[in-house]
Amino acid sequence: MYGWNRRQFLITGTQALAAMKLAGMAQGKPKVALVRSTHPKLPRTAGPDQELDYEIVRSMVWKAIEYGAPRAGSLEAKIKPGSWVVLKPNIVYLSSQAGYRTGDITDMRVTKAVLEYVASRTKAARITIAEGGSYRSTKDPLTDNVVTQNGVRVDALTYDWGTTEWPGFGGTLAGMLKEFSEKYPGKRFDYVDLSYDVIKDPSGAPARIEVPKRNGVTSFSRVPNYFVTNAICKCDFLISIPVAKVHEQCGITACFKNYVGTAPRMAYCDTGRFWNVKLHGEHSVDFRIDPFIADLAAFHPPDYNVVDCIRGLQYTEHNNRRPDQMVRTNAVLAGEDTVSVDAAVARILGFRPEDIDFLHMGAARGLGSFNFRDFEVVGDELDRVCASWAKPRQWYARANRLWRIGRSTETPVAAWKSHTSFGDILYPDQALGERAPVYYAQAKIRAEGARKGYLWMGISGKAAVTLNGVKILEEESTTRFRVGQFQKEIELRPGENELRLQLEPLEDRLPQAAVVLVGPENNGDGLDGAVWTA
Repeated sequence: MYGWNRRQFLITGTQALAAMKLAGMAQGKPKVALVRSTHPKLPRTAGPDQELDYEIVRSMVWKAIEYGAPRAGSLEAKIKPGSWVVLKPNIVYLSSQAGYRTGDITDMRVTKAVLEYVASRTKAARITIAEGGSYRSTKDPLTDNVVTQNGVRVDALTYDWGTTEWPGFGGTLAGMLKEFSEKYPGKRFDYVDLSYDVIKDPSGAPARIEVPKRNGVTSFSRVPNYFVTNAICKCDFLISIPVAKVHEQCGITACFKNYVGTAPRMAYCDTGRFWNVKLHGEHSVDFRIDPFIADLAAFHPPDYNVVDCIRGLQYTEHNNRRPDQMVRTNAVLAGEDTVSVDAAVARILGFRPEDIDFLHMGAARGLGSFNFRDFEVVGDELDRVCASWAKPRQWYARANRLWRIGRSTETPVAAWKSHTSFGDILYPDQALGERAPVYYAQAKIRAEGARKGYLWMGISGKAAVTLNGVKILEEESTTRFRVGQFQKEIELRPGENELRLQLEPLEDRLPQAAVVLVGPENNGDGLDGAVWTA
Protein backbone atom coordinates (compact mmCIF):
# COMPACT_ATOMS: atom_id res chain seq x y z
CA MET A 1 0.00 0.00 0.00
CA TYR A 2 2.81 2.38 0.87
CA GLY A 3 5.47 1.01 -1.49
CA TRP A 4 7.68 -0.24 1.33
CA ASN A 5 7.56 -1.85 4.76
CA ARG A 6 9.21 -0.88 8.00
CA ARG A 7 11.74 -3.70 7.98
CA GLN A 8 12.68 -2.67 4.47
CA PHE A 9 12.94 0.89 5.81
CA LEU A 10 15.40 -0.20 8.50
CA ILE A 11 17.44 -2.32 6.09
CA THR A 12 17.44 0.47 3.52
CA GLY A 13 18.65 2.93 6.16
CA THR A 14 21.49 0.60 7.10
CA GLN A 15 22.46 0.15 3.46
CA ALA A 16 22.38 3.92 2.95
CA LEU A 17 24.72 4.46 5.90
CA ALA A 18 27.06 1.75 4.62
CA ALA A 19 27.13 3.37 1.18
CA MET A 20 27.92 6.74 2.71
CA LYS A 21 30.76 5.22 4.72
CA LEU A 22 32.28 3.77 1.54
CA ALA A 23 31.90 7.12 -0.19
CA GLY A 24 33.49 8.81 2.80
CA MET A 25 36.49 6.48 2.58
CA ALA A 26 36.94 7.50 -1.05
CA GLN A 27 36.64 11.28 -0.76
CA GLY A 28 36.79 12.12 2.93
CA LYS A 29 33.94 12.34 5.38
CA PRO A 30 31.10 14.80 4.77
CA LYS A 31 31.59 18.03 6.69
CA VAL A 32 29.38 19.94 9.09
CA ALA A 33 30.85 23.34 9.87
CA LEU A 34 30.41 25.15 13.18
CA VAL A 35 31.51 28.76 13.49
CA ARG A 36 31.08 30.70 16.71
CA SER A 37 31.25 34.47 17.07
CA THR A 38 34.57 33.93 18.89
CA HIS A 39 36.15 32.03 15.98
CA PRO A 40 39.78 33.21 15.66
CA LYS A 41 39.74 33.41 11.85
CA LEU A 42 36.88 35.92 11.69
CA PRO A 43 37.88 39.50 10.76
CA ARG A 44 36.19 40.64 13.97
CA THR A 45 34.85 38.61 16.89
CA ALA A 46 32.33 38.97 19.71
CA GLY A 47 31.75 37.09 22.94
CA PRO A 48 29.26 34.23 23.14
CA ASP A 49 26.80 36.39 25.09
CA GLN A 50 27.30 39.61 23.16
CA GLU A 51 24.97 41.20 20.62
CA LEU A 52 26.18 40.82 17.02
CA ASP A 53 26.10 43.17 14.06
CA TYR A 54 25.60 42.24 10.41
CA GLU A 55 29.31 42.24 9.56
CA ILE A 56 30.07 39.64 12.23
CA VAL A 57 27.06 37.50 11.29
CA ARG A 58 28.01 37.64 7.61
CA SER A 59 31.59 36.60 8.35
CA MET A 60 30.31 33.69 10.48
CA VAL A 61 27.96 32.51 7.73
CA TRP A 62 30.53 32.81 4.98
CA LYS A 63 33.21 31.07 7.04
CA ALA A 64 30.78 28.24 7.85
CA ILE A 65 29.96 27.83 4.14
CA GLU A 66 33.69 27.73 3.40
CA TYR A 67 34.40 25.11 6.07
CA GLY A 68 31.27 23.07 5.33
CA ALA A 69 32.05 22.69 1.65
CA PRO A 70 29.86 20.22 -0.26
CA ARG A 71 31.32 17.33 -2.22
CA ALA A 72 31.59 19.58 -5.28
CA GLY A 73 34.34 21.48 -3.46
CA SER A 74 32.44 24.69 -2.74
CA LEU A 75 28.91 25.99 -2.70
CA GLU A 76 29.57 28.12 -5.79
CA ALA A 77 30.87 25.04 -7.61
CA LYS A 78 27.72 23.09 -6.79
CA ILE A 79 25.32 25.83 -7.99
CA LYS A 80 25.35 25.60 -11.78
CA PRO A 81 25.33 28.73 -13.99
CA GLY A 82 21.82 29.93 -14.76
CA SER A 83 20.27 28.14 -11.79
CA TRP A 84 17.12 29.15 -9.95
CA VAL A 85 18.17 29.11 -6.29
CA VAL A 86 15.55 29.14 -3.53
CA LEU A 87 16.47 30.20 0.01
CA LYS A 88 14.02 28.85 2.60
CA PRO A 89 14.27 30.57 6.00
CA ASN A 90 11.83 30.13 8.87
CA ILE A 91 9.50 33.15 9.08
CA VAL A 92 6.54 31.39 10.70
CA TYR A 93 5.54 34.50 12.67
CA LEU A 94 6.02 38.25 12.46
CA SER A 95 7.13 40.04 15.61
CA SER A 96 3.76 41.64 16.38
CA GLN A 97 2.02 38.24 16.53
CA ALA A 98 1.37 36.75 19.97
CA GLY A 99 3.28 33.54 19.25
CA TYR A 100 6.49 35.38 18.36
CA ARG A 101 9.53 36.15 20.42
CA THR A 102 13.16 36.67 19.48
CA GLY A 103 14.67 33.30 18.59
CA ASP A 104 11.45 32.03 17.00
CA ILE A 105 12.42 32.62 13.36
CA THR A 106 15.59 32.69 11.31
CA ASP A 107 17.76 35.73 12.04
CA MET A 108 17.29 38.03 9.04
CA ARG A 109 21.01 38.74 9.04
CA VAL A 110 21.71 35.04 8.42
CA THR A 111 19.24 35.00 5.52
CA LYS A 112 20.78 38.18 4.11
CA ALA A 113 24.31 36.76 4.45
CA VAL A 114 23.37 33.62 2.50
CA LEU A 115 21.61 35.75 -0.11
CA GLU A 116 24.68 37.95 -0.45
CA TYR A 117 26.97 34.91 -0.75
CA VAL A 118 24.89 33.34 -3.52
CA ALA A 119 24.48 36.67 -5.32
CA SER A 120 28.17 37.56 -5.22
CA ARG A 121 29.85 34.16 -5.51
CA THR A 122 27.66 32.17 -7.93
CA LYS A 123 26.27 32.47 -11.43
CA ALA A 124 22.70 31.84 -10.33
CA ALA A 125 20.19 33.59 -12.60
CA ARG A 126 17.31 33.82 -10.12
CA ILE A 127 17.48 33.91 -6.34
CA THR A 128 14.21 33.55 -4.44
CA ILE A 129 13.39 33.84 -0.76
CA ALA A 130 10.44 31.52 -0.12
CA GLU A 131 8.38 30.90 3.00
CA GLY A 132 4.84 30.18 4.12
CA GLY A 133 4.00 31.76 7.46
CA SER A 134 1.00 31.76 9.79
CA TYR A 135 -0.42 35.02 8.46
CA ARG A 136 -2.27 35.82 5.28
CA SER A 137 -0.75 37.55 2.28
CA THR A 138 -1.77 41.12 1.59
CA LYS A 139 -3.25 39.76 -1.65
CA ASP A 140 -5.53 37.32 0.17
CA PRO A 141 -9.15 38.60 0.18
CA LEU A 142 -9.89 36.92 3.54
CA THR A 143 -9.37 39.02 6.63
CA ASP A 144 -8.74 36.54 9.45
CA ASN A 145 -5.16 35.90 10.57
CA VAL A 146 -3.85 39.14 9.09
CA VAL A 147 -1.09 41.39 10.41
CA THR A 148 -1.16 45.18 10.27
CA GLN A 149 1.40 47.89 10.92
CA ASN A 150 0.32 51.50 11.42
CA GLY A 151 -3.13 50.55 10.18
CA VAL A 152 -1.80 48.98 6.96
CA ARG A 153 -2.01 45.26 6.22
CA VAL A 154 1.43 43.60 5.82
CA ASP A 155 2.98 40.17 5.32
CA ALA A 156 6.48 38.67 5.33
CA LEU A 157 7.52 40.67 2.28
CA THR A 158 6.30 44.05 3.52
CA TYR A 159 6.64 43.78 7.31
CA ASP A 160 9.02 46.41 8.70
CA TRP A 161 11.29 44.87 11.34
CA GLY A 162 12.74 48.16 12.48
CA THR A 163 16.38 48.37 13.50
CA THR A 164 16.51 46.77 16.96
CA GLU A 165 15.43 43.14 16.44
CA TRP A 166 18.56 42.31 14.45
CA PRO A 167 21.23 45.02 14.74
CA GLY A 168 22.59 45.73 11.29
CA PHE A 169 19.40 44.67 9.54
CA GLY A 170 16.41 46.96 9.22
CA GLY A 171 13.34 47.49 7.13
CA THR A 172 11.56 44.91 4.99
CA LEU A 173 12.38 41.87 2.90
CA ALA A 174 11.06 43.79 -0.10
CA GLY A 175 13.58 46.52 0.60
CA MET A 176 16.41 44.02 0.91
CA LEU A 177 15.49 42.34 -2.39
CA LYS A 178 15.32 45.74 -4.08
CA GLU A 179 18.78 46.56 -2.74
CA PHE A 180 20.21 43.36 -4.22
CA SER A 181 18.40 43.84 -7.52
CA GLU A 182 20.11 47.20 -7.88
CA LYS A 183 23.51 45.87 -6.85
CA TYR A 184 23.33 42.78 -9.12
CA PRO A 185 21.31 43.86 -12.15
CA GLY A 186 22.06 40.70 -14.09
CA LYS A 187 20.20 38.53 -11.59
CA ARG A 188 16.55 38.26 -10.63
CA PHE A 189 15.59 38.55 -6.95
CA ASP A 190 12.08 37.81 -5.71
CA TYR A 191 9.89 36.43 -2.92
CA VAL A 192 7.46 33.51 -3.19
CA ASP A 193 4.76 33.06 -0.54
CA LEU A 194 4.64 29.28 -0.23
CA SER A 195 1.27 29.43 1.53
CA TYR A 196 -0.29 30.08 -1.90
CA ASP A 197 2.23 28.50 -4.30
CA VAL A 198 0.44 25.14 -4.46
CA ILE A 199 0.81 22.90 -7.50
CA LYS A 200 -2.57 22.61 -9.20
CA ASP A 201 -4.25 19.99 -11.35
CA PRO A 202 -5.70 20.76 -14.81
CA SER A 203 -8.96 21.95 -13.23
CA GLY A 204 -7.12 24.54 -11.16
CA ALA A 205 -7.62 22.72 -7.86
CA PRO A 206 -4.70 21.89 -5.53
CA ALA A 207 -3.16 18.61 -6.68
CA ARG A 208 -2.15 15.78 -4.39
CA ILE A 209 1.31 14.53 -5.32
CA GLU A 210 2.71 11.12 -4.34
CA VAL A 211 5.85 11.18 -2.24
CA PRO A 212 8.76 10.43 -4.59
CA LYS A 213 10.74 7.28 -3.93
CA ARG A 214 14.26 7.99 -2.70
CA ASN A 215 16.71 5.24 -1.87
CA GLY A 216 13.85 2.76 -2.19
CA VAL A 217 11.68 4.56 0.39
CA THR A 218 8.41 6.36 -0.30
CA SER A 219 5.99 7.76 2.29
CA PHE A 220 6.29 7.53 6.07
CA SER A 221 2.67 8.60 6.47
CA ARG A 222 -0.45 6.49 6.12
CA VAL A 223 -1.59 9.07 3.55
CA PRO A 224 1.21 8.91 0.95
CA ASN A 225 0.39 12.06 -1.04
CA TYR A 226 0.66 15.75 -0.26
CA PHE A 227 -0.11 19.24 -1.46
CA VAL A 228 3.25 20.79 -2.32
CA THR A 229 4.58 23.97 -3.88
CA ASN A 230 5.98 24.94 -7.25
CA ALA A 231 9.03 26.80 -5.98
CA ILE A 232 10.28 23.91 -3.86
CA CYS A 233 9.67 21.22 -6.47
CA LYS A 234 10.81 23.16 -9.53
CA CYS A 235 13.80 25.19 -8.39
CA ASP A 236 17.27 24.02 -9.38
CA PHE A 237 18.90 24.47 -5.99
CA LEU A 238 17.40 24.68 -2.51
CA ILE A 239 19.12 26.06 0.58
CA SER A 240 17.40 25.45 3.92
CA ILE A 241 18.09 28.29 6.38
CA PRO A 242 16.30 27.41 9.63
CA VAL A 243 16.69 28.60 13.20
CA ALA A 244 17.68 25.92 15.72
CA LYS A 245 15.23 25.54 18.59
CA VAL A 246 13.27 23.04 20.66
CA HIS A 247 9.97 21.71 19.32
CA GLU A 248 7.08 20.25 21.33
CA GLN A 249 6.17 17.52 18.88
CA CYS A 250 9.44 16.31 17.37
CA GLY A 251 12.15 17.40 19.83
CA ILE A 252 14.12 19.82 17.65
CA THR A 253 13.37 22.07 14.74
CA ALA A 254 16.04 22.86 12.16
CA CYS A 255 16.64 21.77 8.54
CA PHE A 256 13.98 19.05 8.29
CA LYS A 257 11.31 20.76 10.36
CA ASN A 258 11.81 23.86 8.18
CA TYR A 259 9.84 21.97 5.51
CA VAL A 260 6.54 22.49 7.31
CA GLY A 261 6.72 26.02 5.93
CA THR A 262 6.79 24.55 2.42
CA ALA A 263 3.33 22.99 2.80
CA PRO A 264 0.79 25.40 1.25
CA ARG A 265 -1.45 26.77 3.98
CA MET A 266 -4.17 27.57 1.46
CA ALA A 267 -4.63 23.80 1.09
CA TYR A 268 -4.00 22.76 4.69
CA CYS A 269 -5.55 25.55 6.79
CA ASP A 270 -9.01 25.42 8.36
CA THR A 271 -11.65 28.05 8.94
CA GLY A 272 -10.12 30.80 11.08
CA ARG A 273 -6.86 28.88 11.52
CA PHE A 274 -4.24 29.87 8.96
CA TRP A 275 -1.71 27.18 9.76
CA ASN A 276 -1.23 23.64 8.50
CA VAL A 277 -3.85 22.12 10.77
CA LYS A 278 -5.01 19.56 8.17
CA LEU A 279 -1.42 18.53 7.46
CA HIS A 280 -1.07 17.57 11.12
CA GLY A 281 -4.41 15.78 11.11
CA GLU A 282 -3.83 13.78 7.91
CA HIS A 283 -0.19 12.87 8.18
CA SER A 284 0.79 12.52 11.86
CA VAL A 285 1.48 8.96 12.99
CA ASP A 286 1.08 7.85 16.60
CA PHE A 287 1.15 11.45 17.89
CA ARG A 288 4.34 12.28 15.96
CA ILE A 289 4.72 14.83 13.15
CA ASP A 290 8.05 13.35 12.04
CA PRO A 291 6.51 11.38 9.14
CA PHE A 292 5.28 14.44 7.27
CA ILE A 293 8.43 16.41 8.06
CA ALA A 294 10.49 13.70 6.39
CA ASP A 295 8.00 13.25 3.54
CA LEU A 296 7.87 16.94 2.62
CA ALA A 297 11.67 16.97 2.42
CA ALA A 298 11.54 14.11 -0.09
CA PHE A 299 9.99 16.33 -2.79
CA HIS A 300 13.24 18.32 -2.99
CA PRO A 301 15.78 17.58 -0.24
CA PRO A 302 18.03 20.50 0.69
CA ASP A 303 20.97 20.91 -1.63
CA TYR A 304 22.67 22.77 1.20
CA ASN A 305 21.89 23.93 4.74
CA VAL A 306 22.84 26.96 6.83
CA VAL A 307 21.48 26.96 10.39
CA ASP A 308 21.00 30.02 12.58
CA CYS A 309 22.23 29.05 16.04
CA ILE A 310 22.59 32.63 17.21
CA ARG A 311 19.43 32.70 19.33
CA GLY A 312 16.79 30.00 19.75
CA LEU A 313 13.97 28.92 22.02
CA GLN A 314 13.89 26.21 24.67
CA TYR A 315 10.84 24.51 26.25
CA THR A 316 8.76 24.90 23.07
CA GLU A 317 9.00 26.31 19.55
CA HIS A 318 6.99 29.51 20.08
CA ASN A 319 6.57 32.13 22.78
CA ASN A 320 5.67 30.62 26.17
CA ARG A 321 6.33 33.91 27.96
CA ARG A 322 8.99 32.48 30.25
CA PRO A 323 11.83 34.95 30.77
CA ASP A 324 14.49 32.28 30.23
CA GLN A 325 13.02 30.80 27.02
CA MET A 326 15.39 32.51 24.60
CA VAL A 327 18.90 31.00 24.57
CA ARG A 328 21.86 32.74 22.92
CA THR A 329 24.61 30.58 21.41
CA ASN A 330 26.10 32.96 18.79
CA ALA A 331 26.95 30.24 16.30
CA VAL A 332 26.22 29.16 12.72
CA LEU A 333 26.17 25.63 11.28
CA ALA A 334 26.49 24.71 7.61
CA GLY A 335 26.70 21.53 5.60
CA GLU A 336 25.44 19.48 2.70
CA ASP A 337 24.12 16.35 4.46
CA THR A 338 20.85 17.36 6.09
CA VAL A 339 20.65 14.48 8.58
CA SER A 340 24.17 15.20 9.81
CA VAL A 341 23.55 18.93 10.18
CA ASP A 342 20.37 18.28 12.17
CA ALA A 343 22.26 15.71 14.28
CA ALA A 344 24.71 18.46 15.20
CA VAL A 345 21.77 20.73 16.08
CA ALA A 346 20.33 17.98 18.28
CA ARG A 347 23.63 17.65 20.14
CA ILE A 348 23.88 21.43 20.65
CA LEU A 349 20.38 21.51 22.15
CA GLY A 350 21.11 18.58 24.46
CA PHE A 351 19.24 15.84 22.57
CA ARG A 352 20.53 12.44 21.48
CA PRO A 353 20.30 12.38 17.66
CA GLU A 354 19.26 8.70 17.71
CA ASP A 355 16.15 9.69 19.71
CA ILE A 356 14.86 11.91 16.88
CA ASP A 357 12.49 9.93 14.68
CA PHE A 358 12.78 12.04 11.51
CA LEU A 359 16.57 11.60 11.50
CA HIS A 360 16.07 7.85 11.11
CA MET A 361 13.71 8.57 8.21
CA GLY A 362 16.11 11.00 6.54
CA ALA A 363 18.97 8.52 6.90
CA ALA A 364 16.85 5.82 5.26
CA ARG A 365 16.46 8.15 2.27
CA GLY A 366 20.23 8.60 2.03
CA LEU A 367 20.28 12.23 3.21
CA GLY A 368 23.15 11.79 5.64
CA SER A 369 23.99 10.01 8.88
CA PHE A 370 23.26 10.94 12.49
CA ASN A 371 26.23 8.87 13.66
CA PHE A 372 29.07 11.26 14.41
CA ARG A 373 31.60 8.67 13.25
CA ASP A 374 30.29 9.12 9.70
CA PHE A 375 30.88 12.88 9.32
CA GLU A 376 33.35 15.48 10.47
CA VAL A 377 32.56 18.60 12.47
CA VAL A 378 34.97 21.31 11.32
CA GLY A 379 35.65 24.85 12.50
CA ASP A 380 34.90 25.20 16.21
CA GLU A 381 34.49 22.32 18.65
CA LEU A 382 30.91 21.15 19.00
CA ASP A 383 31.23 20.38 22.71
CA ARG A 384 31.90 24.05 23.42
CA VAL A 385 28.33 24.98 22.47
CA CYS A 386 26.43 21.88 23.62
CA ALA A 387 24.01 22.56 26.46
CA SER A 388 20.98 21.06 28.15
CA TRP A 389 18.15 23.11 26.73
CA ALA A 390 14.84 22.72 28.53
CA LYS A 391 12.79 20.08 26.74
CA PRO A 392 9.03 19.91 26.23
CA ARG A 393 7.14 18.30 29.11
CA GLN A 394 5.79 15.55 26.84
CA TRP A 395 9.12 14.72 25.18
CA TYR A 396 10.12 11.08 24.81
CA ALA A 397 12.61 9.26 22.59
CA ARG A 398 11.75 7.08 19.63
CA ALA A 399 9.97 3.90 20.74
CA ASN A 400 10.85 0.34 19.76
CA ARG A 401 9.65 -0.74 16.31
CA LEU A 402 11.07 -4.31 16.06
CA TRP A 403 8.88 -7.12 17.38
CA ARG A 404 8.02 -10.77 17.17
CA ILE A 405 4.29 -11.41 17.63
CA GLY A 406 2.56 -14.66 18.52
CA ARG A 407 -0.72 -16.09 19.81
CA SER A 408 0.68 -18.77 22.10
CA THR A 409 3.67 -19.24 24.35
CA GLU A 410 3.65 -22.90 23.38
CA THR A 411 4.89 -21.88 19.93
CA PRO A 412 8.65 -21.18 19.85
CA VAL A 413 9.43 -17.47 19.70
CA ALA A 414 11.52 -18.07 16.58
CA ALA A 415 8.28 -19.11 14.86
CA TRP A 416 6.42 -15.96 15.89
CA LYS A 417 5.77 -13.39 13.18
CA SER A 418 8.44 -10.74 12.68
CA HIS A 419 6.84 -7.30 12.68
CA THR A 420 8.11 -3.74 12.32
CA SER A 421 5.56 -1.29 13.67
CA PHE A 422 4.62 1.63 11.46
CA GLY A 423 5.13 4.14 14.28
CA ASP A 424 5.74 4.12 18.02
CA ILE A 425 2.64 2.07 18.81
CA LEU A 426 2.31 -1.69 18.44
CA TYR A 427 -1.16 -2.77 17.32
CA PRO A 428 -0.95 -6.57 17.80
CA ASP A 429 -4.19 -7.36 15.96
CA GLN A 430 -2.89 -5.53 12.89
CA ALA A 431 0.52 -7.16 13.26
CA LEU A 432 -1.01 -10.65 13.24
CA GLY A 433 -3.71 -9.78 10.75
CA GLU A 434 -6.40 -11.15 13.03
CA ARG A 435 -7.98 -10.67 16.43
CA ALA A 436 -7.13 -12.94 19.32
CA PRO A 437 -8.07 -13.19 23.03
CA VAL A 438 -4.42 -12.72 23.97
CA TYR A 439 -1.28 -11.59 22.14
CA TYR A 440 2.38 -12.14 22.96
CA ALA A 441 5.18 -9.84 21.81
CA GLN A 442 8.94 -10.07 22.14
CA ALA A 443 11.61 -7.40 21.70
CA LYS A 444 15.37 -7.61 22.17
CA ILE A 445 17.74 -5.04 23.67
CA ARG A 446 21.51 -5.09 23.30
CA ALA A 447 23.34 -3.32 26.13
CA GLU A 448 26.98 -2.23 26.19
CA GLY A 449 27.58 -3.35 29.76
CA ALA A 450 25.14 -3.14 32.66
CA ARG A 451 22.72 -0.24 32.23
CA LYS A 452 20.20 1.30 34.61
CA GLY A 453 17.28 3.30 33.30
CA TYR A 454 13.53 3.32 32.91
CA LEU A 455 10.98 1.57 30.74
CA TRP A 456 8.25 3.98 29.61
CA MET A 457 5.10 2.33 28.38
CA GLY A 458 1.83 3.30 26.87
CA ILE A 459 -0.85 0.65 27.34
CA SER A 460 -4.40 0.17 26.19
CA GLY A 461 -6.06 -2.95 27.55
CA LYS A 462 -4.27 -5.38 29.89
CA ALA A 463 -0.51 -5.88 29.83
CA ALA A 464 1.99 -8.05 31.69
CA VAL A 465 5.67 -7.33 31.03
CA THR A 466 8.75 -9.43 31.78
CA LEU A 467 12.41 -8.51 31.38
CA ASN A 468 14.81 -11.45 31.11
CA GLY A 469 12.11 -13.73 32.51
CA VAL A 470 11.25 -11.56 35.54
CA LYS A 471 7.85 -9.85 35.69
CA ILE A 472 8.41 -6.12 36.05
CA LEU A 473 4.99 -4.67 35.31
CA GLU A 474 1.35 -5.65 35.20
CA GLU A 475 -1.19 -2.95 34.40
CA GLU A 476 -4.49 -2.31 32.69
CA SER A 477 -5.81 0.88 31.17
CA THR A 478 -8.92 2.09 29.40
CA THR A 479 -8.08 5.79 29.72
CA ARG A 480 -6.49 7.96 27.04
CA PHE A 481 -3.45 6.22 25.58
CA ARG A 482 -0.19 8.06 26.15
CA VAL A 483 3.45 7.00 25.96
CA GLY A 484 5.06 7.21 29.39
CA GLN A 485 1.78 6.58 31.21
CA PHE A 486 3.57 3.77 33.07
CA GLN A 487 7.22 4.09 34.07
CA LYS A 488 9.31 1.32 35.59
CA GLU A 489 12.91 1.42 36.76
CA ILE A 490 14.93 -1.34 35.08
CA GLU A 491 18.45 -2.74 34.92
CA LEU A 492 19.82 -4.30 31.75
CA ARG A 493 22.52 -6.95 31.81
CA PRO A 494 25.47 -6.77 29.41
CA GLY A 495 24.72 -8.16 25.98
CA GLU A 496 21.28 -9.33 24.92
CA ASN A 497 18.14 -8.71 26.99
CA GLU A 498 14.66 -10.01 26.26
CA LEU A 499 11.47 -8.03 26.83
CA ARG A 500 8.14 -9.87 26.59
CA LEU A 501 4.63 -8.48 26.61
CA GLN A 502 1.34 -10.29 27.16
CA LEU A 503 -1.47 -8.10 25.82
CA GLU A 504 -5.22 -8.61 26.18
CA PRO A 505 -8.31 -6.64 25.20
CA LEU A 506 -10.23 -4.91 27.96
CA GLU A 507 -13.85 -3.74 27.82
CA ASP A 508 -13.99 -4.39 24.07
CA ARG A 509 -10.93 -2.22 23.63
CA LEU A 510 -8.23 -3.69 21.42
CA PRO A 511 -4.79 -3.75 23.06
CA GLN A 512 -2.02 -1.33 22.12
CA ALA A 513 1.46 -0.82 23.50
CA ALA A 514 4.43 1.49 23.09
CA VAL A 515 7.79 0.92 24.78
CA VAL A 516 10.61 3.45 25.20
CA LEU A 517 14.00 2.92 26.86
CA VAL A 518 14.73 6.03 28.93
CA GLY A 519 17.94 7.06 30.65
CA PRO A 520 18.52 7.26 34.42
CA GLU A 521 17.47 10.93 34.52
CA ASN A 522 13.96 9.73 33.57
CA ASN A 523 13.38 12.82 31.40
CA GLY A 524 12.33 11.12 28.17
CA ASP A 525 15.82 10.95 26.64
CA GLY A 526 16.91 7.52 25.44
CA LEU A 527 19.17 5.20 27.40
CA ASP A 528 22.81 5.46 26.37
CA GLY A 529 24.51 2.21 25.44
CA ALA A 530 21.29 0.29 24.75
CA VAL A 531 19.66 -0.37 21.38
CA TRP A 532 16.67 -2.34 20.16
CA THR A 533 17.65 -5.22 17.88
CA ALA A 534 15.75 -7.50 15.52
